[in-house]
Amino acid sequence: MAWLPLNPHLLRIGLYIKIDHAWMEHPFVRDTFMISSPTEIVIIQKHRLTRLFYDPDRSHADVVAALADPSVSVGTFEIDAETLQEAEVDEQSLLKEKQRQIMTALEHRKAIEENVRCYGDATNEVSVMLAMAHAGQSDALQSAGKTLTALSGALKQETVALSLVHAEGQVDPGYELAMQAINVSVLSMLTARTLGLTQEQTEHVGMGALFHNIGLSRVPLAVRIKNEEDMSPTEIKLLRMYPQLGKEILEAMPGIAPEVIEIVCQHREWLDGTGYPKHLLNGDISKTARLVGTVVEYNLLTNNCASPRYMGPSQALSYLYTKMPYKYGSDVIEPFIATVTVFPPGSFVELSDARFGLVLKINNQERLRPLLMLYEQNASHDQAAIVDLARERSLSIVKSLDPKTLPDRVKDALLPTKLTGYVIGAK
Repeated sequence: MAWLPLNPHLLRIGLYIKIDHAWMEHPFVRDTFMISSPTEIVIIQKHRLTRLFYDPDRSHADVVAALADPSVSVGTFEIDAETLQEAEVDEQSLLKEKQRQIMTALEHRKAIEENVRCYGDATNEVSVMLAMAHAGQSDALQSAGKTLTALSGALKQETVALSLVHAEGQVDPGYELAMQAINVSVLSMLTARTLGLTQEQTEHVGMGALFHNIGLSRVPLAVRIKNEEDMSPTEIKLLRMYPQLGKEILEAMPGIAPEVIEIVCQHREWLDGTGYPKHLLNGDISKTARLVGTVVEYNLLTNNCASPRYMGPSQALSYLYTKMPYKYGSDVIEPFIATVTVFPPGSFVELSDARFGLVLKINNQERLRPLLMLYEQNASHDQAAIVDLARERSLSIVKSLDPKTLPDRVKDALLPTKLTGYVIGAK
């Protein structure tokens, strides 16, 4: 049921209310909550919070009945001196908690800004590296190694967090290829850690993921920018040569490991022989190539909201689990799902107070309680509320939401860019 307007003089214990004022205009930590004490009523009236609403479904039935029936007398709530004193104490406690949350949010924003900066630097470096490799310059391998060293250093930490980056949309196709390369490399190396692969195998996975799409640089841009559903048979055939083209580019690069070339060439092969470019079967495809292929598939599903195949992260994981085990293998799909969890960064979710949120960061210790950005209808989302569900125990995620079912205003506010990226670092 929709929120109903509420006269401040009719506030009662048992009403589930919403305060429709700016967050900084009142001392309460949350804008929606159940009135549970007289002191909360005193604080609301003291701050002259008049734009109030209540939810009949989440309020106590007897209180709602009294409000709805004009024949039932509902007098003004009486406030005595003792309640006033208790309200002062409670307000100071609320303000202290609110200040703590403000400081925590500032820390989160600082971390987000640092992630964006680091991701931008890494993307620029990878973009140059891919161009060098395409041109046959031997320094490309050294540049790729530098990127992998940074990723490997993050993976060596005891607690590793996966975070979403709101990357700037770029028209340069080389930059977009670099973003995809970084995203796939980050998720592939994290999954390699879940699988318990050796350091050498993990490095091969990371390097293969970084180079996985280098062959696309030899595919005409007019073909690359199309959705496969809109391509002619000739264009599809040309596009599906990119793993082989990538293999040829890397074979001309001195010092690159054969395992890396294998990943690049095989990451779009499927166990049932319907993949490309060579239609390999079962044991002919390396496990590391299937791992990178799984991540590539996930990235393609979740990255381009204009594609008919576009899905939210949670929906994409469900698709991989139910539709793709005979393509890539459950032995790599399930560890990947375990790595990114039920609510991966980038997932839209509904909270227990009916608000919408966007998952920004996985909490490794409590994977069902990630860090979120909240949608506030009247808020400026360049300064949107950020909440850590691991600390805000009164809230929880009710369900993951399909982005296609969300109003555009919510998606535009919480996830305004076409391209998103992932970074890993300490929790």
